[in-house]
Amino acid sequence: MSELTAAEEDFLDTVLLDYHYADKPIPAGVMAELDQIAAPWPGRWLLPSKPGDRKRVIELCAGPGGWAEGLKTVLGLTAYDVVGVDMSADACATAVAAGHARICADITKLNPEHPALHETVGVIISPPCPSFSTAGKRAGLLRSNICILRDAIAAVGEAGGFIRLDEVCCDELYPDLEDDCPLCADLGYHEGYAPRSGQTWDDVRAMLDGLTDPRIGLMLEVVLWPLALQAAGAPIEWMVMEQSNNLPEEILEELSVEFGGADWFRTTWAILEAADLGVASRRKRAFMIASRYRWVTLEPPKEPLPTTTMAEALGWEEGERVNTRGQRPFDPATGRAKGGNTYSADKPSWCLTGKTRTWVRERDGLRLTPAEAGVLVSFRASYPWQGSRSSQFQQSGDVVCPAVAAYVLGVLHGMDWEPQVRDYLTGLYHYNDLWDEEPWPDEYRLVV
Repeated sequence: MSELTAAEEDFLDTVLLDYHYADKPIPAGVMAELDQIAAPWPGRWLLPSKPGDRKRVIELCAGPGGWAEGLKTVLGLTAYDVVGVDMSADACATAVAAGHARICADITKLNPEHPALHETVGVIISPPCPSFSTAGKRAGLLRSNICILRDAIAAVGEAGGFIRLDEVCCDELYPDLEDDCPLCADLGYHEGYAPRSGQTWDDVRAMLDGLTDPRIGLMLEVVLWPLALQAAGAPIEWMVMEQSNNLPEEILEELSVEFGGADWFRTTWAILEAADLGVASRRKRAFMIASRYRWVTLEPPKEPLPTTTMAEALGWEEGERVNTRGQRPFDPATGRAKGGNTYSADKPSWCLTGKTRTWVRERDGLRLTPAEAGVLVSFRASYPWQGSRSSQFQQSGDVVCPAVAAYVLGVLHGMDWEPQVRDYLTGLYHYNDLWDEEPWPDEYRLVV
């Protein structure tokens, strides 16, 4: 792990002795100095955790808060101290306004072995999807780009020191060995692993220079951060990832090989459709879980949750239609526009993108608001979207749906996720229906 300067170490030791171990509050000025030393991470993360403290999680390409809302608001998991990183100032502003910690930075410029990360237990990451998605240019599907990415991924284990010596060799050469293997010691192996290759993480990232779209290379960070943290001695336990459902499976397999080489217990992935989890819009994405100690299996829910239509979510009457591409010639036979640019709101909405800002209700030309777009991807109506109107719609188009995030994180933690997700969606989409149900018990009736 990267080292602090001698002066920084002395200052940290003083803080530990005078305040942290003495259970005394740290003065604001002292904490400000810790923040400066730990930058861009919070200064409190330089201090060892105490019993009862929240476990530390980093969220990369964090966006406006989909994962965090799924974790806290839907599942009610408050045991984690989560800090997110994203390049978009607007997405960071949205997340901060909603109460989620953000660092506005490029994750490829950050050191995954920073001293402030020495107690990180989890990594959440959602690399941008346009390089793989059918809605983008799909440069990530080019064979040359895939090969460059796979080569870089394959270098992570070596850079972190996770290439194993053949254990059979030790047993055969030293059948009565009780202490450390002299061959391993001579070769510089540690716990059965080869020494680190000598490549820095920046060196590994530089292997991506030939990519035609730099965003493809963010898939490298999916395994680079967890294994770098492991190499630095952090108690890393899990990683969850979201990406386009168009992501080539060979990339998922390459990631799995690297995690397995570092003795992670399980990697699993699945394609999930948001509408199958009760979300009022369609959004099909690939999700991956890597677990260091627990057996986890990610798969679509065996029984989809009840469907929520766009009309139900927005409080519209039945029979409404949505126009996504403006005025187009009408087909006299059907009375509808040609070209497939309209759809019924009596089904889940089409997948939202940044262009959703131009969609209109066909009957009266009513446009969606950013809040309504957020509701369609399972955010509460009061979620504080920030930035221009275009930016707010783009955030809704890019984000992980909180209900889907809750499902994935619930599976990771072995939780019975369904009651929490159902309750959340009922409050989001069907709250008014609860008041219409009869008969009400007497104790709930208002007596005047």
